[in-house]
Amino acid sequence: MTLPLLAVLMLLNGCAEKEKFIVYGSPQNEGEVEALIKEEDFVDRTTVIQYDDSMLVAVQIKPWDKWKKAKLEKKLQKKFDKKYPNKDVFVSADYKIFYEANKIKKDQIEDNKLSDKITELIKLAKEET
Repeated sequence: MTLPLLAVLMLLNGCAEKEKFIVYGSPQNEGEVEALIKEEDFVDRTTVIQYDDSMLVAVQIKPWDKWKKAKLEKKLQKKFDKKYPNKDVFVSADYKIFYEANKIKKDQIEDNKLSDKITELIKLAKEET
């Protein structure tokens, strides 16, 4: 009797909705950024870190679209560059960058260290490509 109940509970827990869109830093244009990303159906999860006049957009691409990850990343980069010409926007679909961006949010890094950490992440992402 307990085994089927346990199986159902585990199944329901696995289907729980995870946060799909996270913004950390200044929330000045959070709604616009979220709407811009939700227009793209290939994006599964997103973490956006805004600081000063810069923005790091780390996305996870849906599994069926992973084979064209670089093309989709460029498409999203162009879209953000067009929407925010006065901001320095960096878009990455690399899982390592996504993981580190979530780690920054979780650790609640202070503003004075945030810029250095983001610069380090961007440098890492450009190195890998």
